Amino acid sequence: MDRAVVVSSDGHATAVMTDYRHYIPADLRNEFDEFCEVFAREGARTVDPASLRNRLDESEVTDWIENVIEPGRLAGQYDPEQRIKELDREGIAAEVLFPDFGLPWELHPPLKAAMIGYSRTAEQVEVANKAHNRWLADFCAAAPGRLGGLAVVTFADVEDTVAEIRWAKEHGLVGIVAPTLPESTPFFHARHEPIWEVLEELEMPMATHTAISGITTHMATETLKAIPHPACAAPVMTAQAFFFTQQIVHHLIWGGVLERHPNLRLALTEQGSGWVISAKASMNYTWDRSYLRRDVREIVKRRPSEYFDRQVYLGASLFSRAEAAGRHDIGVDKICIGMDYPHHEGT
Repeated sequence: MDRAVVVSSDGHATAVMTDYRHYIPADLRNEFDEFCEVFAREGARTVDPASLRNRLDESEVTDWIENVIEPGRLAGQYDPEQRIKELDREGIAAEVLFPDFGLPWELHPPLKAAMIGYSRTAEQVEVANKAHNRWLADFCAAAPGRLGGLAVVTFADVEDTVAEIRWAKEHGLVGIVAPTLPESTPFFHARHEPIWEVLEELEMPMATHTAISGITTHMATETLKAIPHPACAAPVMTAQAFFFTQQIVHHLIWGGVLERHPNLRLALTEQGSGWVISAKASMNYTWDRSYLRRDVREIVKRRPSEYFDRQVYLGASLFSRAEAAGRHDIGVDKICIGMDYPHHEGT
């Protein structure tokens, strides 16, 4: 039997918080230093015990500490040499790298941040993203061909976003992460056209990722406050996050973006894959046979499944048994496995 080459579509990399300082503009470093002091006392990344206890039993957290943290396996999140050791350990040739929670001025993952009402300013987000992109380019440069970093952008300033995408391409990053957009400027908004144009020009795909990408910035804080038990928060909010992320492909198809930009490539990561079967059938029925106005075809000129088959791929992360069984209906040529290092649910 031939050896299989495994490329993970879903990995995460972030710096030790203080290591971002080098990439922060000089006039903001004092402010960032103050934040780092707060982060050292109160902050938590997704993989830290304080964060994991929000959704896991204590026995699971203890096992994580003993088998992952204490042996130093999490160091691959910020140390490229250790990252390559972890890839070799798991038999992975290369991986696509998303950010993780723990970027500059990000004190907690979104669920905890929403529950306590913590948020960053727009300026902090933009500075943090650029700092992370520059750190990530250096991180990936340590292992060319094995680490494919994705640039973080917001779309808030279209001209600045286009410039950042060009910078990312020039410095070895391989694509961008779709942001979470406010409802006033959805993905199909005309203002974003220069972004799709530069992604096509540079052959840079856009990847969506649950809890990072979405069609709304709304966080249901009142819902969280009404949760009867802390353990209930994760499944309620996860289902919502999946929906908001999955809807991006609907926006890009029905909003005409994939029609106007046939060379734009989209990867749907960590949002499952089984839902694609019914979503494609439903969209096709709407276009083919429903009572929808026929002049929709002036914008959406092909059956929705044709756009999906031509331009969309699945960074499906870890497969459920049902997804594996349905792989031919989903599209074997569409699915990439993602090991999700260094997250707890990773293989």
